[in-house]
Amino acid sequence: EILGVKGTYVGTKYAPRAFPFSQYKGTELDYEVANLDTRHMTSFHDMFRICSNLERLDLKHFITDNVTNMGSMFYGCNKLTSLNVSNFNTSKVTNMQEMFYGCSKLKSLDLSNFDTSNVTNMQNMFSNCDNLTPLDLSNFNTSNVTHMNGMFYNSISMANLNISNFN
Repeated sequence: EILGVKGTYVGTKYAPRAFPFSQYKGTELDYEVANLDTRHMTSFHDMFRICSNLERLDLKHFITDNVTNMGSMFYGCNKLTSLNVSNFNTSKVTNMQEMFYGCSKLKSLDLSNFDTSNVTNMQNMFSNCDNLTPLDLSNFNTSNVTHMNGMFYNSISMANLNISNFN
């Protein structure tokens, strides 16, 4: 049972249309997240959208091998100070639009294992991430990206970001 929803989450077949964490008002989701079976899921779109009270989130146990959509995944999580996505397999992901939009309290984010070779949309990916300073995107492959506008919009701490490897 997760947030009052009984059953097993196996891909999108049994997952509800609106993900149960979207607009969650609590400050932590450790138990619920640790027990979520994500092996067969293909979309994480809006998964934690506007969870405006979450302060930390550790997703190291998430299996993301089949995920193609991470759009707006953490959109509006404006109190997040700690986010662990370091074990994400993003090799099949095509959409990262607004993924971290408005994560204004995040100061660091480890994306060193992100494989972005199939991503086509990074529009507003880091918009309004005011405090995100040490962001290493040197491994980002943007050769298939067709939408990148506003990727760093209003993220003033990223003034010295090196994107020389972007295509």
